[in-house]
Formats: sequence, C-alpha cells, structure tokens
Amino acid sequence: MIKTILKSVTACFLWCAAVINTSAQPASQHARVELLARQTTIMPGSGLQLGIHFILEPGWHIYWINPGDSGQPPSFQWQLPSGFTAGEIQWPRPERMQSSSELADYGYHDDVLLMVPIHGPQFINNEQSRGLRFAVEAKWLVCREVCIPERANLELFLHSGPIKENPATAKLFADAEKLLPVAMPHVWRAVAESRKNDFLLTIAGSKPITRAIFFPLDPGQIDNPAPQKLEPMPSGAKITLKKSDLLLKPINVLRGVLAVPGGSAYRIEAPVRHPIQ
Repeated sequence: MIKTILKSVTACFLWCAAVINTSAQPASQHARVELLARQTTIMPGSGLQLGIHFILEPGWHIYWINPGDSGQPPSFQWQLPSGFTAGEIQWPRPERMQSSSELADYGYHDDVLLMVPIHGPQFINNEQSRGLRFAVEAKWLVCREVCIPERANLELFLHSGPIKENPATAKLFADAEKLLPVAMPHVWRAVAESRKNDFLLTIAGSKPITRAIFFPLDPGQIDNPAPQKLEPMPSGAKITLKKSDLLLKPINVLRGVLAVPGGSAYRIEAPVRHPIQ
C-alpha cells in the first residue's frame, strides 16, 4: 500500500524577516516553517550555520533522508550571496513510524530543525557587507493518513562583522546538535553477515547493548516493518535485520544509524560478509 498523495495543493510563500526578528509563519494548516541562523553576523572566511525549522501539527510528520516505505525527504534549493555555498543537510536521528504490519516509515513529529552548514568566501566586498541575503525554496511532504506536498520560500539577512551567536536561536541549534548521529567510539567494531533471508549485524563495543534500533541509510535493503531481534552480548549486541524483497543483488556495506533509546545515535558502516559459495 502507498499513502495517498493529494495532487492539488496551493503553494504557500513564506518570507522571514531579519534573523534577529524572524518568526514562524504557517506554510499550511499542518506545518509552520522558518529559516534561522545560529549567528547574527558573519566574518569573511568563516562558516555559518543555517537551519529550516519545521513546527508540525500534532499527529503529522515529515520524513528522514531514507523515508522508509513511503514518502520523500525534504529538499532545499538555495539562493546564496556570491561566493557562498551550502553543505549537506544534517539529519537528526529519526523516529520509526509503523502504521501497519506492512509499512514502516522514518521521520519526525512535533518539530525538527534541519541544519545546513554554509561555507563563506575569504573576502566580502563593501556592497555585501551592508547586507547578505540568504534564501531557500523548501519542499516537503507532510503526512498523516494522507501526504500533502508543500513548499515555502524563506529568506533572512545578515551583516558582516565579528561572529556573535544569536541568543534567540542558540538553544534550538544546541538541542538539535545533540540529536545528530555521531561516529562510533573508536573501540567499537561493526560487521554484518549476509544470510539467506536476513543480515546479522554485530556491534562489538565496550559494554552490553540491551536496546537499540537500526535505521538503514539506503532504501530497499532491509524490511522496514519487520521486527528487529536484538541479542545483547557482554560487549555489544547482535541485531537480526530481515532483508527487503527489493534487495536484488549483494551489498558490500550496510550503512545506517544505530539509535540507543535514552542515549546516543551512532553512524554505522558495517562491511558485509557473504557466505562462501
């Protein structure tokens, strides 16, 4: 089953004021969005952290980079001052959303800040120093029983000067950073064994892992709604992941995020061992 996507929706255009006075505005009846900056000013040669903040109506959600069995992740089209470039979206750990025994998706409820690093030039000319415009066209699906495609045009202005953190957004960015997956501790090792119907993901760590959820980064590799069987070990855990029916050829690396409830989320790149023929 695939969620119904409404084919007709009116695009809403949202314009944010200067960064020090920006506020969320409705892009639809189900979501508000805003473009935020972590800093109030930017220096030549320094980086800038921007974020698109989604505030969702209760019960509605948007999607992670791998949406699971339906949906699609948000996308951003940037319009930046000359010399500036945008990096990749920094995706916080997702939630697993299972609507039935046949479907499971990965995404976010309530609110989420999708941060994007902006790289600046070594020099900012006099005209730019009077005001730098950062704009983005954001597109996303917001879903409940149905999915609605939406978009918004957002902008903010910054001036050049000594870097100063924006007190109005500092906590929001700091809290969002805590949800970003981090590298595995250097003493951990991850390896996956390819079996007939599943992958056996082994995480060798420094202590037992009693609870964890694996979120696959690449679609079509594991069966998203299938239960993940976790077997704690004295140092780590083994997790059985059912293969997806869409997986038609062997893979060499199993990539994803291992989220420990109440703890951190770790980036996993596990080499896959295949049975000897």
